[in-house]
Amino acid sequence: MTRKQKSNLKLSSKKQALLDSLIRREGLESTGSQKIPARGARDRTALSFAQKALWFINQLEPDNPVYNDYFSLRIKGRINVATLRQCINQIINRHDVLRATFEFTGGEPVQVIARSLNFKLQTVDLRRMSRSAADVLALELAVEEARKPFDLEHGPLLRLTLVRTASDEGLLLFTIHHIVSDGWSHGVLIKELTSLYTEYSDGARSALQELSIQYGDFAEWNAEWVEETALKSQLPYWKETLANAPAMLDLPLDHPRPAVRRYSSGRRVALEIPSRLNLSLAQYSRQKGTTIFMVLLAAFKALLYRYTGQSDILTGTPIAGRNRTETENLIGLFTNLLVLRTRVSGDLSFDECLALCKETALSAFAHQDVPLDLLVEELNPERGLGYNPVFQVLFVLQNAPPEELVLPGMRLQRFDLDAGTTKFDLTLDLLDTEHGLKGAFEYNTELFEPETIERMSCHYLNLLAGILVQQQCRVIELPLLSRQEWQEVVVGWNQTAADYPHDRSVPELFEQQVELSPDSVAVVYEGSQLSYDELNRRANQLAHYLREMGVGPDVKVGLCVERSLELIVGLIGVLKAGGAYLPLDADYPRERIAFIIEDAECRIILCKHHHVEKLIDAKTALLRLDADWEAISPRSDAVPASHVGGDNLAYVIYTSGSTGKPKGVAVEQRNIVKLVKNVDYVELSAREVFLQFAPVSFDASTFEIWGCLLNGGRLVVCSSEFRSLEQLGEVLREHQVTTAWFTAGLFQQVVDERMADLKGLSQILAGGEALSVPHVLKVLAELPACRLINGYGPTECTTFSSSFTAIQPDEMVSSVPIGHPITNTSIYILNENLEPAPEGVRGEIYIAGVGLARSYVNRGGETAEKFIANPFGEEGSRMYRTGDVGRYQRGGVIEYVGRVDDQVKIRGYRIELGEIESVLGEHRSVAQASVVAREDEIGEKRLVGYVVEREKGASCEELRRYLEERLPGYMVPWSIVKLEKMPLTANGKLDRRALPKPEARG
Repeated sequence: MTRKQKSNLKLSSKKQALLDSLIRREGLESTGSQKIPARGARDRTALSFAQKALWFINQLEPDNPVYNDYFSLRIKGRINVATLRQCINQIINRHDVLRATFEFTGGEPVQVIARSLNFKLQTVDLRRMSRSAADVLALELAVEEARKPFDLEHGPLLRLTLVRTASDEGLLLFTIHHIVSDGWSHGVLIKELTSLYTEYSDGARSALQELSIQYGDFAEWNAEWVEETALKSQLPYWKETLANAPAMLDLPLDHPRPAVRRYSSGRRVALEIPSRLNLSLAQYSRQKGTTIFMVLLAAFKALLYRYTGQSDILTGTPIAGRNRTETENLIGLFTNLLVLRTRVSGDLSFDECLALCKETALSAFAHQDVPLDLLVEELNPERGLGYNPVFQVLFVLQNAPPEELVLPGMRLQRFDLDAGTTKFDLTLDLLDTEHGLKGAFEYNTELFEPETIERMSCHYLNLLAGILVQQQCRVIELPLLSRQEWQEVVVGWNQTAADYPHDRSVPELFEQQVELSPDSVAVVYEGSQLSYDELNRRANQLAHYLREMGVGPDVKVGLCVERSLELIVGLIGVLKAGGAYLPLDADYPRERIAFIIEDAECRIILCKHHHVEKLIDAKTALLRLDADWEAISPRSDAVPASHVGGDNLAYVIYTSGSTGKPKGVAVEQRNIVKLVKNVDYVELSAREVFLQFAPVSFDASTFEIWGCLLNGGRLVVCSSEFRSLEQLGEVLREHQVTTAWFTAGLFQQVVDERMADLKGLSQILAGGEALSVPHVLKVLAELPACRLINGYGPTECTTFSSSFTAIQPDEMVSSVPIGHPITNTSIYILNENLEPAPEGVRGEIYIAGVGLARSYVNRGGETAEKFIANPFGEEGSRMYRTGDVGRYQRGGVIEYVGRVDDQVKIRGYRIELGEIESVLGEHRSVAQASVVAREDEIGEKRLVGYVVEREKGASCEELRRYLEERLPGYMVPWSIVKLEKMPLTANGKLDRRALPKPEARG
């Protein structure tokens, strides 16, 4: 038997006693003891509040099968069809509501009760088919029957189909519209059917007691009582309890939430709680003075907290709504849905979480008479067509009827049927059976993959088992992952170890390459070039000169030189001298340059003559690589003796700091070597021609320069004077560049405007921020021979920590993943307790391995905060806390979600801006799209979209309508602004702070 979401059979005796106590305390006993008056036989009655809600839904979606209640019985034995038909007709005559249809009269819906109903028992005979074929077809018929819509105006609203699969076997398929039935009603119907069939088979008359009232009597009484009593006494509780509640539970989804949901997209994943665990949970609930319902609910809330990171969790639960004796034997819709709001914290022990859930449940039970639809109307929450208001997750625990019924000549057994419908994002539907607890996770297939729900089911069982072992354990520490999962996430997806020359320095490896190909062109700049031997000799001369100036291991040497041959000579020369280079971008403000020089304790700066004026105030020695070369060139061009190894400093790059002051990241020699030697994410060889386009103050230059020169490639250095995509394209074509790295913003511009310039490339690496899915798909379609790599990694981990090679379009639905960790790198996605997050669940990205920088310069506190002990590695190993949020996709592929400190919430909804950008970017007229959250004049956050057009035509309002058709309403930008081009930072990333404020809604 399948239970629909809005059904509940009966409170346990323990829960009922607690509820009765609370009802007495709240002064509600007098209303509970009122008898519902019988108003006599009538052909028209009012609708109950619950019926009205379903009637209105049916007017909007008449073919929606989600409110079909269905259950199925397997027949073992010989059934008397005539007797069955007689029983069903007797039940229909006994319960007026089963003869009801619904019409709209006088501005209100009413239910019309037919005096009689000529019920037709449908029969399907499959006995001539093979047994296996009959069983398969019978199941298909059962699903088809459960999904067939009802006509509320013409009826009937009950269907019964007998499917005969063998001479003594078959199925009984019951389908009833929820407007005249609920889960309790199923039990009433089966009980009466069993009694009548037994009596009629023995030739006796029905012994069923006459009903004191009909459902119509309840419906009319209910309408009056709710308005006059329940709302006055109970609504204030709900308004206070649900004030400022979050609009949505932000479960991690496998697919973007559609703008309009389809209730026919549902599936179930079976769940069974082992008997030993079930007994232990029951004993635990008794020890804590609670019910098994409360224990299972608290565990479910803890699971949802661990999956979402949200502490304010709203779930629904059905309640039978039959707290008056005269309703117990009626068929009809009595059930109501209650909202259970619990504030769960990871620091709570489970015992404390259970106490909160107990208090929440009992308070809700004591105020159960306010219909949910009336409550929603009163609360008037933010609504959308893609989700349920107030709550999107349901928790159900029901007492199961007997699994087998014995009737004359046959036995009836319940069996579960999955009709493929669901009303909520997720439902945990549990049955308390004579053999223990079992049930299913029901889920929306538009949002989740079955593997995700199967994992969730296992995690729920793991969490339940962990509760019994560690009751005082904090919620954040309760076990979710199995040993196998833990091993896969922590170890299996980080199997990246590979040999590389870890004890060699960058100069040593460069000199080794010089010996291999001395005459090969090493670097090209405009009309000039240097071979590996020429570059080596010049760098040696500079190194000797720097040694005379006091440069040695870990001494920082400033480098204020634009992209040029001198820049490359300067980099290598500093390293050969044993020092570490400190990039100083000449475009930086004077104050920033001065701060970096002082903070890094830099005493020597390499520059060119036209930079002297900007550096004149620095208390450092200035060495001009152009004007002073005559003084440098007499030095020996032989390789200087080296006292530098892999653990010596290679460079310091300053990045933006949280305090407003830049902070220096100290990178060692082995970090560079690990990035570019014996790697698996890109082809690095002497055949490659590399573009050097990134400023040396941006760590992408680390990959460009050393990935080329330590592997024998040719480095094509772009002039810093380049100001157009046309000039970039000329360089790519003229020098036959094969490998190039672009920021995401530049990549998108080139793809939109100069795609033909990329045709000679065999490898494109892009990153720095999230890539646009449409632009990646365009490259895959038009440049099939080119390898497109999305590279991810913070400066603190030396340029790249993971990579994703784009191959299949279906791997990039709403975002481009950042892939797997590269060689000699480990990546962990952890919760706030540094516990591994399950696949699909968001967590903070932590990076370990050889790529980790040494430290922040002169910031011991911040170094200790961000570079922490690695609990999964060897003793003494570290990992870096990135501040980025990610999650594992199938097979360990990592998806970048956003920043920990930059989570956008609009009107209670957590929003992934990248999802909106991706959908907006798919519009034919949009070349580039960005979405930000901005505060308006009164401090309210609003989404603003920015677009660069590919072609004129679509207005801002048309773009908004386009989004409204594809996204929930809360994700549609309030305003869309058209730009000529996106503002970029000096490093080529989108400069969000430079995006203009919208003048008006557009």
